Amino acid sequence: MDMKNAVKELAMRCGACSVGFTIAEEVSAGAHELYMRFISDGKHGAMGYLANHAEIRRDPRKLLETADAKSLIVCAFPYFTPDPEVSTDARFATYARGSDYHIVLRERLAPVTGFLEEHGHAVRVCIDSAPLRERYWAVQAGVGFIGVNSQLIVPGVGSYVFLATIVTDAVFEPDEPCSLGCGECGRCVERCPGGAIGADGSFDARRCLSYLTIEYRGGSLPDDLQLGGCVYGCDQCQQCCPHNRKAEVTGIMEFMPRDSIAGLTRKRILEMTRPEFAGIFAGSAVKRVRLEGLKRNARHR
Repeated sequence: MDMKNAVKELAMRCGACSVGFTIAEEVSAGAHELYMRFISDGKHGAMGYLANHAEIRRDPRKLLETADAKSLIVCAFPYFTPDPEVSTDARFATYARGSDYHIVLRERLAPVTGFLEEHGHAVRVCIDSAPLRERYWAVQAGVGFIGVNSQLIVPGVGSYVFLATIVTDAVFEPDEPCSLGCGECGRCVERCPGGAIGADGSFDARRCLSYLTIEYRGGSLPDDLQLGGCVYGCDQCQQCCPHNRKAEVTGIMEFMPRDSIAGLTRKRILEMTRPEFAGIFAGSAVKRVRLEGLKRNARHR
């Protein structure tokens, strides 16, 4: 049996748009140095967890406790959906309009992990939930390249993708790393509302609307910050990206916009009770910001 093709075909049937394989080994010295500089410069803001487990983040083999990790299987899942045709002054990032991708992708990849386990292999699924350099490994596995806006761009698909990485002790022939790169249009640099994106591909989370509306736990947002209607996340750098010009609507139904979220207004958010918040955002990534954070964002102009 050709295990590699079997796993790839199974992952594609689970909804992935691209699947790549790479060797589990240390992150390159240059990439590690850039990341540690990002941390030492404080550009991760209040996301202290990004500074934790530096050694594991550098060497993904440490993520598999029960065996020696040999391979990483990187799967990209498309989530693009067009803006809902409703009038609202409260904008949610595209990825947050449907069900929580952490839950959806873990369930969708169950046939893949089950297949590997049935063949005697140890597995660990990482979906933005472990100290793993996901975009770096996606490049190494040939899935895509990292754009100037720091987003992983899958050739022919774009950047509206979620990444899921399977760490396993199974040995697979590695794919060639993606050697493509961004053009020089600079649209994301110009379009970023907070000026978080540098022309050299650098990124300062402290100036990013996604960070400020989701990860930042301060009681109030900077007075000079203009959210432009965003109450959870921001898609500006993706909306203007030429690689997303022909983005196709996802075939994964769990990522389609929920009517209960798409029609929300700032006024409705400010009047929302805790039980209502829990009901509307059950199984949604928006629960991460909590009701207090969502109301803070809705109050800010």
